[in-house]
Amino acid sequence: MAELVDQVLAKMRAAGKRITPERRLLIEIVSANPHLDADRIHRLAKRARPEIGLATVYRTLKVLEECELVRTDGLGEGHAHYEIHGDDHVHLVCSECGKILDVPVPAALLKRIESRGFRLQRTHFECFGVCAECAKRRASKRER
Repeated sequence: MAELVDQVLAKMRAAGKRITPERRLLIEIVSANPHLDADRIHRLAKRARPEIGLATVYRTLKVLEECELVRTDGLGEGHAHYEIHGDDHVHLVCSECGKILDVPVPAALLKRIESRGFRLQRTHFECFGVCAECAKRRASKRER
């Protein structure tokens, strides 16, 4: 995690952005807790810096997004969830418990898309269903 945070901070510096204690903290939180929304990020940040405001969180996330250091996904909830921009992956979202699993985008799919002359810049996949634990819970309830 520390290495990822250092990479993001280096990219921010390269983009001419200042590294404030608040920005560092928010990058650490997003790095350690992918898929959180701004409100939850703010609550976690307040534990370390009680004076940090929600506006600071939103401004920082916007800067990180503009620098293409974080990406946002709705995850079926109608508001943004944030994660450090890394390898393209599919989000598997459990419709029951809300758990989110990251699965790499199949290389064969990417090759097939690019073979059609389409130059990918980024991918965005969200799949909704029921995770293994929730499916197991459902099955055990039916057996009773």
